Amino acid sequence: MSKLQKRLSFASTATGQTSSMRMPQRRLSFASTNTASMSSPTNPLAPPLPKIRPGYLGNLSEAQEARLRALWAIALKFIEICEADDVTSSAKTLEDKYVPPAKKSSTRSKGKCATHEMHPTLVKEMLSLLPSDEKNLEKLAKKCVEALDNWTPHMYRLIVTNVVKHEHPDALALRFLRASNWDIIEATRMMGKTIYWRTMEAAIDDDILRVGEGGSVEDELNGQGFKRTLGADFMKQIRWGKSFVHGTDLDGRPIIHLRIRLHKASDQCPQSLERYAIYLLELARLALRHPVEMGTILIDLSGFRLANFDLKPLKFLMRTLEEHYPDSVGLILVHNAPFGAKTLYRLIKCWLKSALVSKVKFTYGKRGLRRYIAPDQLIKELGGEEDWTYEYEEPKPHENIKMNNVATRDCLLEERRVMALKFEELTREWVMNAQLSARARQVSYRRDQLVDELAENYWELDPYVRARSLYDRQGYFRGADGVDWYPLPPPPSPPVPPRLDEEDESVVISSSSLEKVASFSGALSHHEMASIAGYDSSVYDSD
Repeated sequence: MSKLQKRLSFASTATGQTSSMRMPQRRLSFASTNTASMSSPTNPLAPPLPKIRPGYLGNLSEAQEARLRALWAIALKFIEICEADDVTSSAKTLEDKYVPPAKKSSTRSKGKCATHEMHPTLVKEMLSLLPSDEKNLEKLAKKCVEALDNWTPHMYRLIVTNVVKHEHPDALALRFLRASNWDIIEATRMMGKTIYWRTMEAAIDDDILRVGEGGSVEDELNGQGFKRTLGADFMKQIRWGKSFVHGTDLDGRPIIHLRIRLHKASDQCPQSLERYAIYLLELARLALRHPVEMGTILIDLSGFRLANFDLKPLKFLMRTLEEHYPDSVGLILVHNAPFGAKTLYRLIKCWLKSALVSKVKFTYGKRGLRRYIAPDQLIKELGGEEDWTYEYEEPKPHENIKMNNVATRDCLLEERRVMALKFEELTREWVMNAQLSARARQVSYRRDQLVDELAENYWELDPYVRARSLYDRQGYFRGADGVDWYPLPPPPSPPVPPRLDEEDESVVISSSSLEKVASFSGALSHHEMASIAGYDSSVYDSD
């Protein structure tokens, strides 16, 4: 084919005459907490949303909703009574605000319920808040007050301002209710311990997410002592791709991949291992969009050797999931386990609660994984069709520059604090109205609208309080626009038409020249004229 003919072929393709072009189909991810918009007939390309399971936000029975309302009612009554006390309301120190009586050594040594001693009327107040189907309400109310030893009023406020981020506060409360088999007292105790752990022990928001990858690189290069070791070991794990978040399973749950063959206990200090595990769990949380409330963990044992054997991090991960991320994992896939692994698992099961044990599945080969993950969403390394490999991208200069903008951050935080107080007021109004009344439904709707505003506020706030991650740099995390694990590659640039050289120009004959030739040699057919010009006559078959 001559260069002139190539130009004609390019022109026909550009004008849409080539019918064999196939447009790639974009995989849509859940980009909004409003499920109605995703199932709308105006969005025909949207994938079908997973069915909401009973006991989850959007599918509660009357009894389950009553317990959710009771959980919030207990919290609000506790705040009301404590803030009426001058001693509590004038709390100034960090310990006064965020260290509950159960965590204070002076209280633990007495072996008594500090909350009951400080607020003796609280038991009677709780009697009116607990569901009426409970037996021995007075004994239950005393246990409830004891559970409140794990709380302070300021800790309850952290639920909305810090902990839930873009999620619905009810979704968080329901996790603890389901994990405690809908035991309100146990759920109250578990939630209190988790809020304290996140705030005062793990320091997730103020340290792990704020420092992130960029801060760890800085510590690795310029830190001193253990801080430098912690930063270097953290970055070592993420650069190697020992574990990462990528893709979704058949139920739309984000997948945390653990490649055990890359792990050796001596490669990093235990603190950095635990820190990185929490970091990944938090990133997986950011990938959740309602109605998907859980993730999947894929433990890949391919290529496992004795040097990779280390139960301590696995034990830490499972304990953390059960205690502080309850009902956040829908599936645990143990892939290509070596001989003897199932026997070992029988011993490990004693660490786990039955709810988590029921989610463990053993798989072998690509067929086993394809029962849970679609072939085109399973990476090639695991026998799938997705042409994707883990490649770490180093933090970019100034990618966290917004975190230095304290004025904007504080403005957004104040806006969030005001909305949190409004949420508290609406929740109080919601639980004080009869459960199935029209007024309760109306308040519930306004409350959900406010939660949407809180989610929008969080995504505005996010770059000011959280260091950018690999998933932000590579475009998977898109803030309020959701998460896209399978983005389309950018469209190819149109080919540049080849230049004509002198040889090609010699065969280009204008229409006027053809008319002159025709006048000398007699009438020429259309195909003969095209042949003289060097055109492919097949282009004109339709004439």
